Amino acid sequence: MTQSVEVPVQEFSLHWTLPGSRGGRVSFEISGQVSLLNNDRAYKIDGVLYVAEGTAYSKEIGNPKLFVRRNGVEHTGRQWGWETICAKKSCERLCTMDAYFVRTGYWAPADRAIQLSIGAEHGFGGRQKTYSPTVTVKLTD
Repeated sequence: MTQSVEVPVQEFSLHWTLPGSRGGRVSFEISGQVSLLNNDRAYKIDGVLYVAEGTAYSKEIGNPKLFVRRNGVEHTGRQWGWETICAKKSCERLCTMDAYFVRTGYWAPADRAIQLSIGAEHGFGGRQKTYSPTVTVKLTD
């Protein structure tokens, strides 16, 4: 006999465009879902990062390495701190394949929301980083 367990799931999507030096641009997107597990004691983020559209070759925007990061927000407004949850992928690699990511972690009674954003690392050795606006996924009131 199997049991059915209802898990609250919230979907997310975030679109971000990087401009090129000659007027072109490349757009990236993350989408997926966040759910609470184990009687709201853990969270799971399951998503994908991909190139959504572009009028510029990835080298025109500096062929940055892209990644996804997460942050948590408690009911008081206190935040956990940003953490990378996706391996860094070059734009060229994202043109031919997607970057899937899964992250699980502890969900405390004070936690309310997960924030996600896309990061881009430019230059040699990752000297310059830029970040997309964030998307907030509210899981509890």
